Amino acid sequence: MELYRVRRIGEADFGCEELPEGAPVLCEVELEGLPGTDEAGSAAAVLAPDASLAVQGIAEGDVVLRSGDSLQKGRPIRTSALIGLGALGILFGRKMPGVQVVADEARAARYAAQPTLCNGEACRFAYCAPEAGEPVDLILVAVKATGLDAAIRDIAAFVGPDTVILSVLNGITSEERLDAAYPGHVLWSVAIGMDANRSGRNLIFQSPGKIQFGERDGSVTPRVAAVAQYLTACGIENEPCTDILYKQWHKLMINVGLNQASAAFGMTYGGLAQDNAQRALMLSVMQEVIRLANAEGVPLPPDDDVRWLAGAIPRFRPDSKPSMGQDVDARRPTEVEEFSGVVRRLSARHGLPTPANDFFYRAIRAIEAGWTRN
Repeated sequence: MELYRVRRIGEADFGCEELPEGAPVLCEVELEGLPGTDEAGSAAAVLAPDASLAVQGIAEGDVVLRSGDSLQKGRPIRTSALIGLGALGILFGRKMPGVQVVADEARAARYAAQPTLCNGEACRFAYCAPEAGEPVDLILVAVKATGLDAAIRDIAAFVGPDTVILSVLNGITSEERLDAAYPGHVLWSVAIGMDANRSGRNLIFQSPGKIQFGERDGSVTPRVAAVAQYLTACGIENEPCTDILYKQWHKLMINVGLNQASAAFGMTYGGLAQDNAQRALMLSVMQEVIRLANAEGVPLPPDDDVRWLAGAIPRFRPDSKPSMGQDVDARRPTEVEEFSGVVRRLSARHGLPTPANDFFYRAIRAIEAGWTRN
């Protein structure tokens, strides 16, 4: 199947001939391929029965699956839940109408005690205790990696037969853990391109980012179409992908570099853009991820690090920090195990040395250990 967005629906043109008696009324449907899919940038047109379009509620702007002249719309997503109201939870959750934030009584009280602001605008959320949940169509998991086990338990009542789970956690392991708990419910996903900076309940950002997602095996399915339709309707930039594992390893390379350099050296995006010894070490640690990805069968190109940095860093607020740098400033547990920890363990299986990751792992662990001594 192929994934498209409906650009226009019009009456089919039969020229001088009339529609044969008893033949179904047909519509000409113009389609455009979605970024991130094999059909990206392409255009197509099909003749589809008007009755079929009406029954499925297919309209202009909808995301559909195409198989020949047949069009299929995914099961609509109408209800949603969110767990984790940190930077990404606020950034995406504020755009999800009617979303339920999963939080026990104590956590909900902490959230409600201080207004949540996003670029100065108030964000209001509805909270639901884990035990009071009912199945929803979509769950967005936006906790830190250190809170994933608790989140897996807390979303149980919200998972029904058709629930789709999206994780925007950093790293490459959260989907496997979620899928082990809720088999068949997880789409692989990654959040990219945001520079959100959170202090307490106050979030400031310049670049809102987007969510890339897809089936682990790269197939195009009705639920991929449904999630794309929902996120687009919410105003959340998104990209359904047929190469989501590539996208996840690319994001891991970014996190292992920028996040850990910010955490270890206290540097902002502006500082990370400077040509200095810290940046050189950041590039070394990103190269170790590229070599590991290749060994794992994921073809990250050898210059993936410098090409991404050249295009992305200028879009970020120079005085902001990546999330791990913010965690260190706030003395929150970091995600170093999901970054250098994972890279070191997987590299050892392939006999690949990781001197740069070893450095960052030890440096960040030493920073965290200093908090407990103080």
